[in-house]
Amino acid sequence: MTGCFGYIFLLIICVSVYCEHDETPKTHVAIIGAGIGGVSTAYWLKHYLNHSVAITIYESNQIGGRLKTVNIDGNEYEAGGSILHEKNLYMKRFTDELGLKRLNVPSSTSYLTTNDGSQTLFSTLSRYIPNLFLILWRYGFDAVRLKFWLGRKLSNFVRIYDYQDNGRTFQTVDEFFEMLDQDFSKSTRVSFRKYLSEKGFQKRFIDEIAQMAALVNYDQSVDSMNAFPGLVSLMAAGSTLWHVKGGNVLVPKQILDHLLKQSDVQYVNGHVKSVAEVHRIDIDDQGGNVRLSYQPANSELVHAVDYDYVIIAFPLHRDNTNNFVLQSTDLFNQYDFRMQSTHANFLSGKLDCQIYNLTDSDCQRLNAVFYTNPSLPYRSVAQQQSVNENDGKYSKSVYKVFSPEKLSSSDYKRIFENENFRLIEDIPWLAYPKYEYPQKLPPIEINSNIFYVNAMEWSASCMEIEAISARNIAMLVTKKLGVQLKRSDKHVEF
Repeated sequence: MTGCFGYIFLLIICVSVYCEHDETPKTHVAIIGAGIGGVSTAYWLKHYLNHSVAITIYESNQIGGRLKTVNIDGNEYEAGGSILHEKNLYMKRFTDELGLKRLNVPSSTSYLTTNDGSQTLFSTLSRYIPNLFLILWRYGFDAVRLKFWLGRKLSNFVRIYDYQDNGRTFQTVDEFFEMLDQDFSKSTRVSFRKYLSEKGFQKRFIDEIAQMAALVNYDQSVDSMNAFPGLVSLMAAGSTLWHVKGGNVLVPKQILDHLLKQSDVQYVNGHVKSVAEVHRIDIDDQGGNVRLSYQPANSELVHAVDYDYVIIAFPLHRDNTNNFVLQSTDLFNQYDFRMQSTHANFLSGKLDCQIYNLTDSDCQRLNAVFYTNPSLPYRSVAQQQSVNENDGKYSKSVYKVFSPEKLSSSDYKRIFENENFRLIEDIPWLAYPKYEYPQKLPPIEINSNIFYVNAMEWSASCMEIEAISARNIAMLVTKKLGVQLKRSDKHVEF
């Protein structure tokens, strides 16, 4: 009997060992960057591959990337990506699944535009004339054409959601343009000014409305940038805009929190120093195809880990060539790409309304000033709404000034009443790509095992573009693994 029990025991061990080796091996993926692009890539990978994928997310800085808030006197204000469009369906879906509340940006903002700080070009401060009549009076038929023309462009753009729901992918940024609207691809090859002029818009409209949108949204002018990001900057006109209560950064933070509750998702706080292809000589070598070297936070040691796929989810550009080395057999020179430096300056104070000849009453109602002259040291000044406040409530003393460079005290004195202001915080950041025409477009698939989420940012930089790119890359990886793409609208359940 003892021998029989021993035989059964050995049989159980053998069966157990057999079962362990019979398990389908996981695909190991590293994602570099925990901004909206990185965490939404992890989200979509889990959606398509579920338990068959193990994900490690690396981040050397803060979770959320260029989404962040700043605390002023106990209130939080958006310091990074601030607004979202009503048609940003992925960001809306994330907030719904996470149970986050959306707050609409007030549509009745009182503002004026000026070219040099003394001559008012346009104002919505009139108590007696509706803004629509003021817009038509100054910009004529261009204002009407803009609404319908942008509506058609937006309808073409949102096709991407149906395409992706049905498993359609794109290999390049230009293919993304072509599948939605061939005019999108053409728009990257000419200046924003030339594009609008060829579409029949008048000089005044381009110099004021288009210029204001380009400078405020991307800190670049209609003469220096290509037309596609210019189109994106105009999309806000006449649309419902919103932000997340508590801050837009809650979206990537909470997606990551929920993903980390799964045993096969890990987060590493450390600096990734290099990514390189691994060429396996032994066909029985089961190691990964890409080697990632990283230095954990608060450590001088450098570790190397092999992965099946590496997904880069931060912008590669000439200013970070010394911090990150991409060793790839394919040609990709990140030195060809640059980022636009921008300062978000938070101040308390009172605007100097005398230079605009405003009454005290009008000055009290003025929420923002937009500057249309790109040679000025600042782009806009606007009262800020706390990320937790209800719709339409502004802090009367907190302003955000956008500028391409660090501002001097004399610069602030040209905006605020003399000595009646206090600089709270100056946040410099590489906010968006520096656009050009014709626009160089980096590869989405750097090689068969390395993907680049932020390649899409060189079409236009916004949160939704990153989420679209993230889903596309997750689908590309899924297809490479031979896994059937889901066609349903059901996503990862939090």
